[in-house]
Amino acid sequence: MVYINKSKDQLYKLKILGETARFDVCGNPSIPSSPGRHPPRHHFIYPAAGGNRCFRLFKVLQTNACEGNCFYCANRQARDFPRITFVPTELARLFMEYYRKGLVDGLFLSSAISKGPDQSQEEMLRTVEILRHRYRYRGYIHTKSLPGVHKDLIKRIYRLSDRVSLNLEVPGQEYLRKISPSKDFQKELLSGLTEISRINRHHPLPSGITTQLVVGAAGETDRELIKLSDKLYQELKLRRVYYSGFTPLKGTPLENKRSCPSWREFRLYQADFLIRKYRFRPEELLFDEEGRLPQNQDPKLAWAERHQDWFPLEINKASYWELMRVPGIGEVSSKRIVEARKSSKIKEPEQLKKLGVVVKRAEGFITLNGKYYHKSKPEPPRKVEEQLFLWEGI
Repeated sequence: MVYINKSKDQLYKLKILGETARFDVCGNPSIPSSPGRHPPRHHFIYPAAGGNRCFRLFKVLQTNACEGNCFYCANRQARDFPRITFVPTELARLFMEYYRKGLVDGLFLSSAISKGPDQSQEEMLRTVEILRHRYRYRGYIHTKSLPGVHKDLIKRIYRLSDRVSLNLEVPGQEYLRKISPSKDFQKELLSGLTEISRINRHHPLPSGITTQLVVGAAGETDRELIKLSDKLYQELKLRRVYYSGFTPLKGTPLENKRSCPSWREFRLYQADFLIRKYRFRPEELLFDEEGRLPQNQDPKLAWAERHQDWFPLEINKASYWELMRVPGIGEVSSKRIVEARKSSKIKEPEQLKKLGVVVKRAEGFITLNGKYYHKSKPEPPRKVEEQLFLWEGI
């Protein structure tokens, strides 16, 4: 058994600040563990997708002492719970112990805001500087940029990180007012993310820049969230937008509000994937009159069923981007189909299976060398939790 030499005080700090860090999202929901690897035993080690494996992040807050009073937040000033702070030397040393023992693969560092955003960001910066300069650590670091920090601090933290993010939380000021009335969406949130984007265009980060949106706390619609995400991808060139389903917490003004259903978060990730990877536009997706994505049908299938003029698509003639619009055919299988067609025609469903196509989902929308294989009896829709989720990098 690997032993880490920590005092009781350090164990207590890691427990509190690691558990609270779960509210900062860095991966898709329900990411499975890699084969042969047991899930982490510690509250502060979180799995995220890293290539084809489970990338273990040492995910922690510098402090949970906050001067803000966001209505949904676990760290809000008016909430009664222990306030804990790591000094930079202590946190850097602890991380390196876990890293050297092979228990973690990288660091995700965030913080509440205590004594102003600049001072809190300075403490985070010192932690990262110690890791990079004193310990010569060259591995992965994802650092949160706090709302309202000075541009010079953004630049300094940017130089030392592999990924930088700033949480927008909601689609705009009208919604921010409902959950965090003391914050300014334009001046503190969007302007900070825009500054990070500006720097990234000149000096791209290895893992890009990201943001996070809270789902279900302020009454925002799925349509508004997806439109905002598309704008962020197009204009600010974000690598990812993460969606964090609202969960009510005791001791907060929203403790009696209903939590965000898991299916809603899941559908947002599916819709996000379509606009980010498959060249869908937000207005192409199906939303109901209240701006919600369908609960019992994934967005790509919903689009396909309402655009029968597109189908059936001949597998041997369709372009790469046309193939991507077929249910059951994804990014990887589209590439394989295009490559396989160079040597011979694809004539049988079994050939598609070998290329990674989910034939049962695709067969109603395609022909193979002019032949239509669709069965007359449709399959019952699968539940959200039973559907496959695409494995992506963090």
